[in-house]
Amino acid sequence: MNAPSIVVRLHESEREALSAHFISLDGEDRRLRFGTSIGDDALRAYTARLDFGRDGIFAVHDDTLRLIAVVHVAVTGSSAELGLSVLPGFRGEGLGSVLFGRAVMHLRNRGVREVFVHCITENAAMMHLARKHGMRVVSDGSESDAYLELAPATPESIVTEWMHDQHAQAVQVLRRNTLFGRALMGIFAPPR
Repeated sequence: MNAPSIVVRLHESEREALSAHFISLDGEDRRLRFGTSIGDDALRAYTARLDFGRDGIFAVHDDTLRLIAVVHVAVTGSSAELGLSVLPGFRGEGLGSVLFGRAVMHLRNRGVREVFVHCITENAAMMHLARKHGMRVVSDGSESDAYLELAPATPESIVTEWMHDQHAQAVQVLRRNTLFGRALMGIFAPPR
């Protein structure tokens, strides 16, 4: 399956879709993403607490606008923690790398100096992604941390982010219009 890789920034209005994405993860995926087993109610509470204005939450949608991959960067001062999830049918297609790159661009353009990942050591996918992007990985038994110092923003990085966001928004509008058009065709289709 070849997944689309248009990354969009999520906003408050997409909180419910984000919650649905997290809930769609199975028990093992939840444990790897959140570091512990977590139930549906706890995931809803977690999603309800997210600050869409302060943090960066980015996603890749499929053509039906379902969230198939999400990265959340929780900003605290000059550093941020990154968490990532990709639905099983879309893994191995580079979505984690695309989301990681978009998150780093967002952070550096806002003056964040360091991004880190905290996860259980057995999360091989996250450890691979961290090393692939040059993060310094420190393991301590069952837990690992990875750190990456970010370059300062440049005019080029700011314009690149703006252009990326404009393109992503245009694609989302086209997807919504296509879905709406298909729904109308279904409503007004002649009976068979």
